[in-house]
Amino acid sequence: MKKILTILMIVSALTVTPNIAQGQAWTKDTKILVLDFGISQFYHMDNYYYGNVKNHSWYSPTTLQLNFQGEFGIHKYVGLGFTTGIGGRRGWNNGYSGEVNIPIGMIANFHFYQLIADKSGKNIHADKLDIYVGAEMGSGLAFTFYNYTSTVRVVPLAFGGIHAGIRYYFTPKVGVSCELGWGKSFANVGFAFKL
Repeated sequence: MKKILTILMIVSALTVTPNIAQGQAWTKDTKILVLDFGISQFYHMDNYYYGNVKNHSWYSPTTLQLNFQGEFGIHKYVGLGFTTGIGGRRGWNNGYSGEVNIPIGMIANFHFYQLIADKSGKNIHADKLDIYVGAEMGSGLAFTFYNYTSTVRVVPLAFGGIHAGIRYYFTPKVGVSCELGWGKSFANVGFAFKL
């Protein structure tokens, strides 16, 4: 009888205790590839001539982007990685007919939702949900086109900024991703794949 009561107490304790998630959406060993689409803004440095004087001009057009990024865990809550992609837009004035750009840069993210899950000890679905903040910086090239010439101008670009993101994994290896910020990510949505 004593054994039966002990077994019943253990079973009832296990059913009453909150179910803590065994896995985490982000760990030190996580490797993620993200493919997303959205709106970005990169700074361009262009040279132009006014008479015989060469001038420099920085401008920052908003472009549609197809982004590819990888992130790799270096700490329980921190990841480092790369970002690249291809994007562009149509022109709007002064004979500017548009551009195609190829950025490449670095990202760093702090996955604070995993920290909250670890410290709270509650089941807040940290096995499926990953919320993070981060920063990025990089460079690249923009190929600009003008109506009045057949010459393609190659313009250097630069970017840097901050972002916040969320990933929800509907399977252990595949999820949806959304980032908002300034720089490479005004608003991007896509898919995340764990390796």
